[in-house]
Amino acid sequence: MNPRVLLAIVIAAVVALLPSQALAQGGGKQPDPRPFALFRDLWDTAGDMHGPWVTMTWQPQLEYSWQSDGVPKNNFVPSISWQAYTWFTPELTMNVNLSFDQVNTPTSNDDWAAYGEGVQAGDVWLQWSDQRTGIIGGRFTAPFGLAPLILPGVFDTNLVNNYSFGGLMGGLGTLSTGDEGLGIHALSASFFGKDTTFLNNNIFVSTPQATGPGTGGGVDSWSISYSAENVPFIYPTLQWNFAYIQFGDGIGAPANQKGFNAGVYWEYVLDNDGTDTLDAKYWSIGPLVEYVRFWNNDGIEGADAEYFTVGVITNYGNWQADVTYGYQDLEGPGAGRTTLVTANLGYNFFGPQSLVQLGYAYQDTEGQSVNHQVGLQVNFPITILEWTPLWE
Repeated sequence: MNPRVLLAIVIAAVVALLPSQALAQGGGKQPDPRPFALFRDLWDTAGDMHGPWVTMTWQPQLEYSWQSDGVPKNNFVPSISWQAYTWFTPELTMNVNLSFDQVNTPTSNDDWAAYGEGVQAGDVWLQWSDQRTGIIGGRFTAPFGLAPLILPGVFDTNLVNNYSFGGLMGGLGTLSTGDEGLGIHALSASFFGKDTTFLNNNIFVSTPQATGPGTGGGVDSWSISYSAENVPFIYPTLQWNFAYIQFGDGIGAPANQKGFNAGVYWEYVLDNDGTDTLDAKYWSIGPLVEYVRFWNNDGIEGADAEYFTVGVITNYGNWQADVTYGYQDLEGPGAGRTTLVTANLGYNFFGPQSLVQLGYAYQDTEGQSVNHQVGLQVNFPITILEWTPLWE
């Protein structure tokens, strides 16, 4: 049987088997696949034995959005993501992340539903880690930027996603400390190029040609970062990230794009703690601030870009809300400022990952347009396999 036909049958069967109430949204984001995204996951234990969690998850998601100006307009996007972590040994791990999602975006303002959708690979990597040292190889997301990981929200096209760099092929190494009262601290370095292998292709729709910084072939881009989590400041939830990234040459990008990131997030728990989430007794509020600067933005000589984001995220019982303000300043070709204000309100109806969320965004592009956006997103992650191997 043709592999594409077989895959279409499998996806259709999975959608048909999903429960009718599976319309929720997990914080507006898919599980973050980047290595060491959550440092505490490296120290899961069961008594005196080390036993990392092994999971396989389906995450159906429905998203509707409308905007007063811009492209696309009045659209509906269904998607399903599949993610699996497999521990071959306590040190050797493999991550595979796939999704059925929108690949090509329409160029008109016509109303549409499920346009240009295909199956595509996310992060696919093999990792070795002894809880202090970690090395991965494969397709990964650079540890650059805190806001793309932290901010929930309906609008995945938020300005912070302009510096969420996925689809990188290469290697990454990390040195981490243990969580011994002063938080977990990690230094990371990576070397990569934009993925142009078969993993970058899609099924059902044609894949747009990769252009821009880092697409020139070879492993000629690199990044370094310093991150911290669980730093005990009043309440032990302070985290930060500082990173520098530099891209090699690329198609249509003659200059090397360079970027710097500095972000801080601190969640203060007003009542109870995270273990009370399922009992709807958890109340917290967390401010986030992030600054990003790019030189030779998009590989264009003298085209610099600056981003600033500030937001507040709160959880109260089954409710979740966030408000953010951010701007993008472009210098050189295409100079101008874009301001974005977003507000989202969500409700967990089965668990902390099952959320229906409403959102509003106000975007002002200097001298061009003022755009109002509204959106609805529902998501329901389903764990279809969970296994905990235990090793002495």
